[in-house]
Amino acid sequence: MSTSEVTPNGRLGRLRRILRRNLKKETELSDIHRIESFKIPYNDQHSSSLFSVLPVEVRDAIFMYALSDYEDMTRPYAVETCYRRPEYMAPRKTETALLRTCQAIYCDAWYWPWTQARHTFFLTAGGRKPMKTTETSQMERTLRLIEKLHPDVPARSKEVSNIQIFAQLYLLEPGQRLSHILQISHFSPRTVTITLRHTDMWHWEQDAPIHIKSPWVSKCRFPASVTNVRLQLESIERRKPQVDYVANKIREDWHFTRTDDTHLVCDVQAPLEELRWVGSSTWEDLRWIRDEDDREPGVLHYYVATLSFKPANFISDATGYEARKQAAIPPRVDVPPNIAARTQIPGGGGGHAYLHVVQIRRAGVTSDTPASGALKKVQEWSLETARLRGRE
Repeated sequence: MSTSEVTPNGRLGRLRRILRRNLKKETELSDIHRIESFKIPYNDQHSSSLFSVLPVEVRDAIFMYALSDYEDMTRPYAVETCYRRPEYMAPRKTETALLRTCQAIYCDAWYWPWTQARHTFFLTAGGRKPMKTTETSQMERTLRLIEKLHPDVPARSKEVSNIQIFAQLYLLEPGQRLSHILQISHFSPRTVTITLRHTDMWHWEQDAPIHIKSPWVSKCRFPASVTNVRLQLESIERRKPQVDYVANKIREDWHFTRTDDTHLVCDVQAPLEELRWVGSSTWEDLRWIRDEDDREPGVLHYYVATLSFKPANFISDATGYEARKQAAIPPRVDVPPNIAARTQIPGGGGGHAYLHVVQIRRAGVTSDTPASGALKKVQEWSLETARLRGRE
């Protein structure tokens, strides 16, 4: 065999290209076969009370309950992380055994595990999210496959109920990362929840007042299927006045836009939706003693305010909405000094905002030691360590 025959343009090169084309055709034929396999004769199950007695609405409720996702508490997330929180104590899982019982049930309910699952994206640094998360590329591949295998199913049946996005402000505010998610082909969510956690805010480590830049609000367009954008603002209980101020300014001044130019606005007359929860004060190998209560060592109390933005025709305050619609770019939101001063620790916690987990362990501090006691023991250990090193 001559040298020219083994080059990319030679005989072996042509053979490789032919094999690749054949493999692609076989894959396409396999996909078609999977589609055709559901057209073979099968029992229509009219003798089953599930199909012959129960109304469609009741049957759908059963399928939705059986095929919805849930937290798999056999694999809980580590307590000392900043992504373990209500409804995210463990990876979410869906049991699909029901779909394998018969073809009639599969054809009737195949989409429920997909549409009822809470698909979660993390626009965060690596340490702020679980090891396994939903990636944009993965979502794109799945949506293309669903569209290919089930082209005749109405788009409404393939709409996803809930999309959850956890976002650090430095990745959210430019808008590109969120836009990438919202622009996925065949992506039709109904509710999109964007959560800004305590550790997602700007300079929370220094106890800086909450502030949020707004260009992303006008830059990002939501799919036309979206009927509710939920914006969750979280901080520790001490900073509740800051969260409430920011939430009220946002619902007065901001609106989101769909791809069909429908505006999503917040009802300024509705009360804020509030949530409180308790979580670990330790993550990324630091224990944040600044905000601990000595009566409850090792934990922090969190406060969350949630805003709901819905199509403008569902909002009663038409005058307020018209005023908001005029702003091309909604204003940035900053907590004023008088509110920030009331909710900040003087000096931002100084040098004692946190303790390193390694220091805590070496100083013999137990998990039930209050913040003040832990700080004292670590300081004593540091002085003793320095004294011993001075002798050497």
